[in-house]
Amino acid sequence: MKDLTPDSTGIQTLLQELYHENAGKVRETLEEIGRIGKGNGEVMKALQEFLRREQRMPLRILATQTISKIKEFSPPSAEKFKKPGFFQCPGAEKIKRVEIIDVTCPHCHKKGTASVAGFEHEFACESCGETVQREVPESCIEKCPVGSECVGEERYQKYLKGRKHLK
Repeated sequence: MKDLTPDSTGIQTLLQELYHENAGKVRETLEEIGRIGKGNGEVMKALQEFLRREQRMPLRILATQTISKIKEFSPPSAEKFKKPGFFQCPGAEKIKRVEIIDVTCPHCHKKGTASVAGFEHEFACESCGETVQREVPESCIEKCPVGSECVGEERYQKYLKGRKHLK
C-alpha cells in the first residue's frame, strides 16, 4: 500500500477502499487507517459505519481494534467533571427533596409534623416557635467534586453546617 499522508484526499481514498471485496485489501486499508487516522472524527464515523455494514467477522474485529487505536481519550479532570443531571444523582435528589417528618418538640413536648428540606438541620416548631434541630443524613454530595453545583451553593453550605453540627 502506498504511503498516504493524513490529508483529506488520502483519508477519503482509504475510506473508499474499506468496501473492497478482497479481504486482504480491506485489512491493509484498516492497518493504514490505524496508522494515520488518530483523532480524526471523520475516520471514526466511517469506521463505525463500516462496522454496521460489514459481515466478515475477522474484518469486523480488525475494524474494532483500529477504532481503539485511533480514538483519543483522556479522563476528565475534576475541573472538567460534568455534574450529573438532577434525576441521575440520588444524593442531590435526596438533599433537594422536602420531607414531612414526625417530630416531638424538645421545648414544648408536643407531637406534630414538619416540612423540612433534606439539607436543613433546624426548623421552627409549629406550636411554640422554638428552633428544633435534627440529624442531617449523610449524602454523597459531601464527597463529590461537583456536589455544590448539584444542589446549589446555599443548600450545600447549609447541608455542611448541619453535618458539622452532628460531630
